Amino acid sequence: METLQSTTLQTRRVLVVDDDQATLRTLGQLLEDAGCETTCVPDAHLACALLAERNYDLVLTDLYLGTDQLGYTVAEAARTRRPQVPVVMLTGRPSFHGAVDALRSSIREIVVKPVDPDVLIEACAKAIETASLERKRRQLEAQNRVLMTVAPRMIEAKDPTTSGHAERVIQYTDRLAERCGVGEEDRESLRMAALLHDVGKIGVPRAILCKEGPLTAAEREVIQAHPQVGYDILADLEDCEDVRLWVVQHHERWDGRGYPHGLRGEEVALPGRILILAEVYDALAEARSYKPAWPLDKISAFFREQAGKHFDPELAHIVADGLDREGRRFFAPRTDLLF
Repeated sequence: METLQSTTLQTRRVLVVDDDQATLRTLGQLLEDAGCETTCVPDAHLACALLAERNYDLVLTDLYLGTDQLGYTVAEAARTRRPQVPVVMLTGRPSFHGAVDALRSSIREIVVKPVDPDVLIEACAKAIETASLERKRRQLEAQNRVLMTVAPRMIEAKDPTTSGHAERVIQYTDRLAERCGVGEEDRESLRMAALLHDVGKIGVPRAILCKEGPLTAAEREVIQAHPQVGYDILADLEDCEDVRLWVVQHHERWDGRGYPHGLRGEEVALPGRILILAEVYDALAEARSYKPAWPLDKISAFFREQAGKHFDPELAHIVADGLDREGRRFFAPRTDLLF
């Protein structure tokens, strides 16, 4: 069975830098035996030139390259590459200051001479694997930023009257979830669901979204399909099933008369029930093409009247009491925290 190290190093392109020819040959052969494609050079200038011209998965360099060159020069060249190339540094004289310099130079691993072959191979494999995971993380974060920024803006472009709706619903859901003791992991998923809850409206014609006055039965049917459309759009969020569920459920009701699935009561989890209430609060508190903004006392009365009907009764009374007591401050972020 192949080890993780050998699997990670197979076909990887490694630039090896050492001013001692015998050491250079030994290091190159060791890495080739592990499955790498190696390029071996004896000085920093040539190594930097190669880094500018070619793509490598790893640089393995000695710290001291002759009398006037340091491996940090190579490490800096590797750091500025895109994608950044991880570096493993060899040194016979480890020190605290050297470790600090290594961190500043983004060096992944330091291997002390005399070199143990197994330790070196493990360090190289670990450096490559860690760099690969970090690249994937950055790519995922970039994709999430696009998703989080573009999708709500696309919806607002179709219906300008909902400008800022997603951002406000994030604030309302998160504040209410905090008040209700929802854990941080669920709150993180809930914030994402709040941002994306209306993504299915991308499939709704603008004429329906912006229509003044009541909708026809056919138009209402199109509108009521948007939670399921949103759920389908987010199908690739394989590790975020809670997010997808709360998106598809955000028009369900406590009494089972909501859509698209007619779920009842606690068939929708607490974070999802919070999103339902927060989304309606924003819809009532803001002006829309078909209505003016409601005053807070009217919203509070509506939540009391709809407790046990549209909304989780306990949540509805918590919000109604909070609005009567604190007004809009009830949903405002906390300001009494140090950080």
